[in-house]
Parts: sequence; structure tokens; C-alpha cells
Amino acid sequence: MHTWTPQIAEVSRRLRSRADAILGAVWFMPQDALPALAARGACMGRIPGRVAAALFAPQHAERVAAAVDEAWRDHDPGALIEARLRGATAYLDHALGHEPMGVERAVAILRPVVEGASTAGHPVYAGLRSLGWPGTPLGDLWRACDMIRERRGGSHLNAWTAAGLQPVEIQLLTERWRSTTNPGSTTADQMGYSADEIAGALAALRDRGFVDGAGALTGDGREHREEIERATDLQEADVVDALGGDVDELFELMAPWARAVVAAAGRIGS
Repeated sequence: MHTWTPQIAEVSRRLRSRADAILGAVWFMPQDALPALAARGACMGRIPGRVAAALFAPQHAERVAAAVDEAWRDHDPGALIEARLRGATAYLDHALGHEPMGVERAVAILRPVVEGASTAGHPVYAGLRSLGWPGTPLGDLWRACDMIRERRGGSHLNAWTAAGLQPVEIQLLTERWRSTTNPGSTTADQMGYSADEIAGALAALRDRGFVDGAGALTGDGREHREEIERATDLQEADVVDALGGDVDELFELMAPWARAVVAAAGRIGS
């Protein structure tokens, strides 16, 4: 059994950040007619919208459910998986080149890590694990980053629901807790919550002492949010263990790719 350590936190958070930026190709790529939420969940098959909403919290449940159910009227899960992969790898090709130096080594490090972690409590990650590897350098890198991101995302969902928070509440706490905005991050209103829903959630957080009268994070609120992040870290301990002594080499390889993917957002066609 693992206990939380600063090393587990540092490695798992940096890994997620690097992977998230590379995965960001799927946010930045041209997405004409590609239903993003259904495409993300397609690794689990034709799941009902309400199931997708439970997995993709803290996005607004009704918005997720409606978008996914609508997408299945015109799209097949397998086709969406292929379209998502094709668009993301095309974006990576533009941003990084066809086969950036070190990509095969990075995949060689990542592949046993993402193939070996527990799937219990991580259904989206389990869905990705059920897919075959694309078999191209950029495709395999992107798929591994997708698994890293969804693995930690599932751990985070487990942590904040266990802490008794509602989806809009964890979103509002996170907005106030972050010192920087990560690629792909959105605010509660962008996630579909109305002004009344946000106001009600802030009132509930204020009653628990997590935000003050102005809606700013209190000391107790910061500690509560940090404890959720530590609980997330702890679920990622097996991933950190699997990286072992390769972690510094992997981060050195991934860092310039992550920067390049984000930098390319303004110059690759929409």
C-alpha cells in the first residue's frame, strides 16, 4: 500500500501536464462535424448520454448527455475513434514533424506504464486500454498521452466525489485554486452552468467555509482542494512506480513537444 509523498505528487502532476499538452492536439485541431464528447467516449462504445455525463464531470451533465445522445444519431463509435486519432496525429505532424527525434524512445517508456496500471475505478482509461495501438510514432505517442490524461482524470473524479463535492463545486474550487490555467481548461460558465447554478454552488461552498463573502478561496478551501489533489496523486502511485528511473529522460523528451503543440494552436488552420 502506498502513502502520499511529494515525489508521487511531483512526478504524477508533471506527467499529466506534459501528456495533457500533447493530447491538446485534439482540442486545437480542426473539428468540423466532429462531436468531441462522443468521440472522447467512443472508446467505451455507444454509451448513453447520461453515462457519458457521469464520466465527464464536472462538465454540465445535461449538456454532455444531450450532445452525446445527439451524436449517436449520425455517428458510429469506431468512426469517431478513427477521426479523432486522424485529426490529432495530423495536428501533431504539423506541430512536431512526422517523426520527432526521440518519439520512439518516449513511446517505449510510456507503453508499459499505461498498459500496466490498474483499470479499477477508471472506465475511460479502461476503454482506451481496450483499443489497439495505432502503430505509428505520433499515433502511439498521442494514444499514450490520452491514457495518461484519462487515468489521472478518473483518479481526480474518484477523489472529489469521495470528498462530497458536486460537479459545479469542484469546478469552482479548482478555478480559484489554480495558479495558472492549463491547456484546455474552462470555467464553470463555459462548461454549461448557468449564473444561478454558479451562485448556488458558491453559496454552498461559503456555508462550508471554503470561499469567503467575495467568492475567494479561504484557507480551509485551499486545504480541502489540495487534499483532493493529494488523494488524486495517491491513486497514481502505481504509474509513478512504473516509470522508475526513466522519468527524467521522459520529461526531457516530452517538454519541447508539449510547448510546440500549444504554440502551434495559433497557426494551424481551423
